[in-house]
Amino acid sequence: MLQNIREGIQGWLAWVIVIIICIPFALWGIQEYVSPTPKSLVAEVNGVELSERDFQNLVRQRKQQLRAMFKDQNIDLSFMDAQIKKNVLEQMIEEQVLLQSAQNAGMRIGDNLLVRKIHAIPNFQENDVFSQDRYEQLLSANGMSKQKFEIDMRNATLLEQLRLGVTNSAFVTDYDKQQRAAVEKQERLLSYVIIPANRFKAEVEISDADIDAYYKKNASRYMTDEKVSVEYVEFSQKDLADIKIKEETIKEYYKANKDKFKTPIQWKARHILIEAGSDATDEEVKEAEKQAQDLLVKINAGESFEDLAKKFSDDFGSKKTGGDLGWFGSKTMVKPFEDAVKVLKVGEVSSVPVKTQFGFHVIKLEDIKPEVVRPFDDVREDLLADLKKERAESAFHGQAEQFANLAFENPNSLEVLSKTLNLKSKTTELFSNRGSQDKDSIVSNPKVVKAAFSDAVLKDRYNSEVIQIGEQHIVVLRLKDHEPAKAKPLDEVKDEIVAALTKERIEKKAESLGKKLLTEIKDKVDILKDYEDLNWSAAMWAGRDDTIVPKAIVSEAFKLGKVSKDKAIYEGIELDNEDYALIALLDVKDGKDDAEADVKKQEEAIGENEFKQFVSSLKAKAEIKDLSKPL
Repeated sequence: MLQNIREGIQGWLAWVIVIIICIPFALWGIQEYVSPTPKSLVAEVNGVELSERDFQNLVRQRKQQLRAMFKDQNIDLSFMDAQIKKNVLEQMIEEQVLLQSAQNAGMRIGDNLLVRKIHAIPNFQENDVFSQDRYEQLLSANGMSKQKFEIDMRNATLLEQLRLGVTNSAFVTDYDKQQRAAVEKQERLLSYVIIPANRFKAEVEISDADIDAYYKKNASRYMTDEKVSVEYVEFSQKDLADIKIKEETIKEYYKANKDKFKTPIQWKARHILIEAGSDATDEEVKEAEKQAQDLLVKINAGESFEDLAKKFSDDFGSKKTGGDLGWFGSKTMVKPFEDAVKVLKVGEVSSVPVKTQFGFHVIKLEDIKPEVVRPFDDVREDLLADLKKERAESAFHGQAEQFANLAFENPNSLEVLSKTLNLKSKTTELFSNRGSQDKDSIVSNPKVVKAAFSDAVLKDRYNSEVIQIGEQHIVVLRLKDHEPAKAKPLDEVKDEIVAALTKERIEKKAESLGKKLLTEIKDKVDILKDYEDLNWSAAMWAGRDDTIVPKAIVSEAFKLGKVSKDKAIYEGIELDNEDYALIALLDVKDGKDDAEADVKKQEEAIGENEFKQFVSSLKAKAEIKDLSKPL
């Protein structure tokens, strides 16, 4: 369409259109100067803003999870972009309405629970013990601050408690159990006879006239595939990998990002906690403080800190290990505790019990790891890789715009595009609209195949629009050769036609006999006496998931009504393998509720359904503004 505008508009009309288009752009430009650029948001939920940055981070994480699932870090997920973004946005909105609901209900996650949750994560442990070093290294490697991670963990724990509160409240009544079991575990007594279609094969004769008539009537079935080959030019960030970075630039980048390579100070300590929480009475607080002071006296008198911790500490997480808290960094512990640790020397015990919201602590500092900054030489290669990636991304976006402009401005050739950007023009072999199964071939990408067979490329012979076939990877193509679909010669498809006609006719004969026998059942006791190769199966009880009886027969038997007064119900069905079956339903018995595991599954299913309804009701009441760009 744009090409038609480009070719069709001339003279004074063209100038009028240009002026009309320019006015809003000029006004938009002025607006940019007089108004600050708004924050980049994807949604608002009851006035709470959901940022584009968090959205993009979650999209990246989702893609990483998918790549890990597929066990292929290089898999192209561009075809799933829209669905991934849609799911992530929906998840962010749902989590926000749930968080607001939980917070409005007064639900909170305490520091103790948060610490236990983090310490229990296997990835943060070494030899089954929480490692502060590993914790901080993993967060740094993933570009996340401790503060952000702990906020996310607190929110995730709160959401999980809310979800469990709803799902665990679901229960199944005895009546529900009985009714569900009666239907789901119902059994049916049935017998069946299969009329094999192949028994009629010898009776079928296919003449040349039959073949010719079928060929003419179904000519569209026997066409060759329409095929095309294309010329294409692709551009990716890999084409920009050989970027030169000055040594001075790397050093400046190191100075600006020194915090990334800093290992903060860490302490290793033991403690004995005597509980006296916010709900403790004044007497209980005094008693707890006295007990802590008595322990301090014993420690100063030479008694073992570890033994006293094992015997008296109220911190069940560290009690068994003699109060050992392992290594921890700044802001891991509550402020009064950390402040007390900071002034201690290695081997020293706090001179007085330390009061926190949990009670009174007697603290012993066992070791210190001072703050360390990794030297430039150790991280130089990582810095260089980061800089090259940043520069390549920036250069890619700039050149991608030029790439698109050149392809559009020169719609009848890729020569200008390839020469200007020094990119190689490539061609494909002929391919159909099914593309290629070779994942290394560009025509294995559905977007490329769709563009190749589009009207703009196939009929108008223009360059395609720019196609994104991967992250930082684009391509534009044009038609090279076209091979229209055509009828295959009759001799080439004769055997296919004979097979199709034979299948069609033996199916009809099997069905015809089956329906004839079905109508005779009411009048004759033994309808199969004249057919030695056809016999009713032994009567058997079958459940819905029975694997002995053919699945189609079981499925049909459970669609039939209940048998009354020992009067069988008969039905006939076509099977997937061309055969025909007669079914006799002889009796029905309801299932019984005798499995506790099934009840648990029912309750879980009901609970999950109730939680979905709960989320839906919260969303319906919330004021949600979708500010995302088109996905």
